[in-house]
Amino acid sequence: MTEQVQNTGNPTAVRPMFFNKLATLDRELHKELKFDTKAGYGFAAHTHLIPITIMEFRFVARQYPIIFSTGEVPMPFAVVGLRENTNLMVEADGSWRYRSYIPGAVHTYPFILLPVMKDSDQVSVVIDPEAKSLGAVGEPLFADGKSTAILDRIVEFTSHFRAGMLRTIQFGKMIAEQELLTQRGVELTLNDGSKFRIDNFLTLDPDKIDKAANNIFLRWRKEGSLLPMFQYMQSMDAWSTLADLESDRRAANKAAAEATAAAATA
Repeated sequence: MTEQVQNTGNPTAVRPMFFNKLATLDRELHKELKFDTKAGYGFAAHTHLIPITIMEFRFVARQYPIIFSTGEVPMPFAVVGLRENTNLMVEADGSWRYRSYIPGAVHTYPFILLPVMKDSDQVSVVIDPEAKSLGAVGEPLFADGKSTAILDRIVEFTSHFRAGMLRTIQFGKMIAEQELLTQRGVELTLNDGSKFRIDNFLTLDPDKIDKAANNIFLRWRKEGSLLPMFQYMQSMDAWSTLADLESDRRAANKAAAEATAAAATA
């Protein structure tokens, strides 16, 4: 049996991932707002693709395949599930899988730095006011009209993530200009014998990279683009990890369903 996963190679983003609404964080309007650091990652449970930066490649590649979006500026995404709307890294209780890397886009939610206006270098802290981690429970973001230590740490982390994303945009422009991407597919066999065939996703083509002229190759090295390319190649071995996780989840779901049915007939 072969299961076809559609559109895995065509991730797009209309607004920041996970955000339902956008609101600028205001020290007066949100003076009583708190951030619950124990709220978990349930908000990420229904996506199989998560945007990442090239600075994350060395961490992501050990556990997740990396693919690129279509469009004028291709951007990298970590594949965290084989089926659309299913994240194999988020457990039933909302926790992230033990000892698995949590992408920056997940770690920073529900905070993000966005330009105060189009093409502006000035940014403001923006939140998702509908996030379950924001409310009356947790650590305060403001005290006596000033930002608290936890908000300062959040801003610092989101600043690093934004800087990484800007570098990643430049990387995406470069690989598009050099035509380094190619379409490919992969077939995975699960423990129950079923197969997943995933087609039409974009990857870096090692042959195209290898055939680049010496001056281009040296330029990539100088720009810091060469290392992410090599790190990316490692991620192609991570498809088998996802297949194992999908197999484990199916077996667990089957066992739970059988136990429920047995209890109902007892």
